[in-house]
Amino acid sequence: MNEICLREADRRELSEVASVVAGWSLDGPSLEALRAQAGQSESLRSIGLEVQRSLRENGFVLVKNVPCSEDAELVAFLGLVAIPSALGNGDTLFFDISPSSPDSADVSGTSAEFPLHTDSTFFSVPHDVLGLACVQNSVSGGESIIVRAADVANRVRAIGGADAVAALGEQVYPFYLRDPLFGHGIQMVPILVADGDEWYVRYRGDILAKLTERFELDEIHLHALSVLHQVVTEPESRAVQVRLDTDDLLLVDNRRALHARTALGPGERRLRRMKGYSLKNSAWRII
Repeated sequence: MNEICLREADRRELSEVASVVAGWSLDGPSLEALRAQAGQSESLRSIGLEVQRSLRENGFVLVKNVPCSEDAELVAFLGLVAIPSALGNGDTLFFDISPSSPDSADVSGTSAEFPLHTDSTFFSVPHDVLGLACVQNSVSGGESIIVRAADVANRVRAIGGADAVAALGEQVYPFYLRDPLFGHGIQMVPILVADGDEWYVRYRGDILAKLTERFELDEIHLHALSVLHQVVTEPESRAVQVRLDTDDLLLVDNRRALHARTALGPGERRLRRMKGYSLKNSAWRII
């Protein structure tokens, strides 16, 4: 398991960092104050670098003993690895995920299984980092599943050959566009792309199923998409499964990995979802 556990001393440092914005609302200036204060701590900076390395190498990292119920502390910790953003997260830094209704339009608000997917596919460039902070988990079920884009590419190649991988890298697949910088409509984008040794993925099976009925794909691209559907339905041994406990923070590289959730069992469950942009890729984005 790719896991980091905060020491009690680290939690105390986060509490001290949070004190700089006591009584403030968590707006832009307070986020910058939290990030600046956390950056002055050598131990917290070291943890942030370790988390960034794990995200790059493994596509995810589980951080234990994080104060997941404390707003400022949680934002300060995320700020060590990403620029926290409310855009595309329900216009809030913390979007509560808990079962509300079996008829909810958002599957994350039900107890149902949520298949492998990318978050924020409606942006021109999806968020770089997804955080799931556990306040309380159900008695059973609700495990998170993570599969690296590189492993998806290898499986697609094994089943469909190099032509299927190449087809998935072409800018022909329809996704909704709901982006404050790039407007609204439909965007045609690649699904699986190599950039040097790095693989990037954008995937939402339900959205693709709806839009490919309206925007016809040729046989080559439809075949590549069917191979990908097979791979994400049966990820085999490359999938990592993580069960969250209270004060666990799961961070996922939203562009280098897909994530999913198994169906929830009985008992109350509350996660706080956060999103952010890479510290290296924030200049072009409005926060």
